[in-house]
Amino acid sequence: MRINRLDLNQLATLDALLTEANVSKAAIRVHLSQPAASAALAKLREFFGDLLLVPNGRVLSLTPFAQALVDPVHDLLLKAQALSRLRPQTIPSKFERKITVAASDYAFSIFLLPMFKRAEIEAPGLTFEWRPLMGSITEELDRGDVDMVVSLASGASPRHPSEMIFVDTFSSIVWKDNPLVGKALTKKQYLELGHVVMVLGNGRVPTLDQLAMEAAGLQRKIQVKVPSFTLIPACVAGSNRIGTIQTTLAHMLAQRMPLRVMRCPIPIPVIQSSVQWHSYQSRDPAIQWTLAAIRDLARELGSRRKTA
Repeated sequence: MRINRLDLNQLATLDALLTEANVSKAAIRVHLSQPAASAALAKLREFFGDLLLVPNGRVLSLTPFAQALVDPVHDLLLKAQALSRLRPQTIPSKFERKITVAASDYAFSIFLLPMFKRAEIEAPGLTFEWRPLMGSITEELDRGDVDMVVSLASGASPRHPSEMIFVDTFSSIVWKDNPLVGKALTKKQYLELGHVVMVLGNGRVPTLDQLAMEAAGLQRKIQVKVPSFTLIPACVAGSNRIGTIQTTLAHMLAQRMPLRVMRCPIPIPVIQSSVQWHSYQSRDPAIQWTLAAIRDLARELGSRRKTA
C-alpha cells in the first residue's frame, strides 16, 4: 500500500535503519537479507530526497533529517502494532501473543511467578518474557520493547498509564540458628553484624534500605554484595550475617529456607509498587487480562498480610 507514493511496507525497514544506523543490523532486525535492506535504503533515499545514513569514519550516522524522522516513524509503527492486536475476542483462553514484562526480582517472585501459573490455566496461548529492570526501562517502554513494567511507583513514567498495586515494608532476616540474635533484633546488633546487601548495577543507584541508612547517618558492616534481593536469603542461611529485604519476599523465602523474619530496627520507608503499560495498549485485551491478574494477586497478598 502506498500513501503519497510511500510504500508503507518500507516503514519497518526505515525504523530499523534509523534505530540501528547500520544496514546489516537493520536487515537482521526486520528479517531481510543485507542486499534487500540496502535496496530498501536506496528507495527510501530517493523518496525522501535525503541520504538518511551517511559515513562517519567507520560507522554510519543519521542525517539531521533522518534524526527528525526517528520518533514519528517509530510512533507510527507502535500505533499500527497496537491496532493489529485489537480483537473482538476477549476470552482469555483464545488469546495468542507474547507479552514482555520488565520487573525487579522482587516483583518477579511475588507477582509474575504466580501470574505465569494462572496464565497457564486461564490463558494458555499467552507467552511471557521477563526482563530485569535496567536503567533505560522508561525508554524501552516508550519504544515498545517491553509491554509492561512492574516497579517502584516513584519510577513510573508520566507518559504512560500506571496503577499502584501493592505496598510492602522491609524486614530483617537471620539464620534460624544464629547464636548472636535473640527474640528481637536490636539496633546495636543490626549495626554490628555483617550484612548481605543487594547492589543495583554498578552501585550508583541506591536501594531504599541504603537510602534510609544514609538518611539516618548510619553505616552497615557490608560483607557480601549480590545483584538481587532473592539471593540475599541463601547468603544469610547458615551464617551469622543479616539481610534486609521486602517483608512479603522474606516470609515467602523463609518457608523454604532456615530463616527467621524479624522487625528491622532501622526505619525504612514503605515500598509502593506499580504496574505500567504503554498508552497505545490500553485497549489490548491480553494486556488488560495480565494487568487484572497482577492486580488480583497483589490484592490476595495484601489480604494474607492483614490476616497473618
